[in-house]
Parts: sequence; structure tokens; C-alpha cells
Amino acid sequence: MIRPEIRHLICFLTAAEELNFARAARRLHIVPQALSSTIAQLEEILNARLFDRTTRRVELTAAGAAYLPYARAAVSALDDGTDAARGLHGRLRIGLASTGVLPLTARLLRAYSSRYPKIALDVRHFGFTDPSAGLRVGSSDVALVRPPFSDEGLELRKLTEEARYVVLADDHRLAGCSHVAFDELAAEPWATMTNDPIWHQFWTVAAQRTQPIPDGTLCLSQEELFESARAGRAIGLVPESVASAHAWPGLVFVRVCDVPPSTVAVALPEASRTRQALDFMELATEMADTL
Repeated sequence: MIRPEIRHLICFLTAAEELNFARAARRLHIVPQALSSTIAQLEEILNARLFDRTTRRVELTAAGAAYLPYARAAVSALDDGTDAARGLHGRLRIGLASTGVLPLTARLLRAYSSRYPKIALDVRHFGFTDPSAGLRVGSSDVALVRPPFSDEGLELRKLTEEARYVVLADDHRLAGCSHVAFDELAAEPWATMTNDPIWHQFWTVAAQRTQPIPDGTLCLSQEELFESARAGRAIGLVPESVASAHAWPGLVFVRVCDVPPSTVAVALPEASRTRQALDFMELATEMADTL
């Protein structure tokens, strides 16, 4: 059985929208004779007349009106299939590390949705127990993270850096300082925030300690860290964008002037990189240049 080609359907749909072969031909960048010939080929394949044409008007026949929704559905399905093959259709699971709050995040999500409107976004926040924001367990396709952590099997691309601040109760002895040195904090009880040793050592500044870390309290999320600091049970570090994001009741944030900055990176698994995740990484890199 001879089937219509996509060019037949596109010519038919354009002519059906315009009901004027000259205007339809201009839209398709072909001459009217070529459009008429293609419509005639389609009518022969279908063994049905699709248009009634006179010198004054063009109208769909009953057969043409019946064929119209099926032609639209066929072209739409083909477009969706093309988008899917190009990675422009589907679903993208985005992980956000618990310390990943920064102005770029919201702008990046909006920009990605605008550029790829047919891709549904599933955005999930992760606590301190998973610095990879779901990449290691396969629940995220791409993530905004803060290395260093155990990142074997992941591809990371650095986006920016931020200074780090200590979170303190507003009546803490150092609460009124504009900045502090790490030595002024080392003897404080510090929050234990993750079972990833590399990430934990970075956020407790283990490289600059000469004594063991005083026992604080286990905090599995940013909210738990804030509550521990507010209660005077433990302190911890957060990046600048977290410190400046809101006015946190009962808390102050003081810049620690002599510790390395926190790196923000976009990451994805090396073994299962999707087209959507790669596009997200490229867009994140592009937008990071504007920070």
C-alpha cells in the first residue's frame, strides 16, 4: 500500500489553514504549481478529493475535513518523535544539594524551561547525607552540588565560588563581628553533617585543625543545623548565598576570612548521561559566566 509522505501532509495542512493555494505556497517557499501537484498526488494516494477549488474560493471537501485531524496528529507525532530523539522532549530529574541555594538556581530552572518547554522538570532538594544530590543513587539525572565530596563516576563542571560563613546564635560571643578567623571557632562544638568523609572534612575545616573536632550534634539538613546553632548546641559553615538569602530569626552569619571558598558545580553521572542532562550542564555553564 502506498502511504502519504510527510511533504504531502505538510502541504495539505498548510493549504487547509490558508484555504488559498497562493498564500499556502508562499508559506512553504514553493511555487503554487508545485503545491497543486503535491495535493494532487495525495488525493490520488487516498483516492479522495480533498479540496473544492474555484477561481474565487477554496474549501475542504467532506473527505478533506475528515482527513484533517489525522494529518495534524501524524505531523505532531513526528515532531514529538524528532524532539525526543534530539533530547528536546521527556523528563529531567534535577537534584539540588542542601547547600546549593544561590541566585543562579532559580534563573537556571526558568531559563531551561523556557528553552526546552516540552521537558518536564522534577526538582528535588537533598539533605546533608547526600552531597551528590541523588546522582550516586541514580535518583537524579543532573545536580547542582558543592564539591569536594566522594565523586567517583561523576562528571563535574565548576560554575562559581562563594565565601563561607559561620552560623551562630544571635547572642553568641562572636555574633557582633564582621568577620572572624577560623582559630576563633575551632574549639566550638561543630555539627556533624554527613557520612561522606571528604565533604565532612571540608565543611568542618579539618585541614586547619590541630586538635580533634569537639563533639557537637548530628545535623541531617540545613534546617537542623540552624536549629542547633540557635540553641547553642553546635555551629557550622554555610556558603554566602545561604547566609544572605533570608533574615533567619535568632541567627547571625559571620564571614570566616581564612578558609577556602565553597565551589558550586553542575554534575552528572559519567555512565548514564542523557541529552537533557548535558543540555542542562551546558546552559548552567553559559549562565555562570554572568554571575
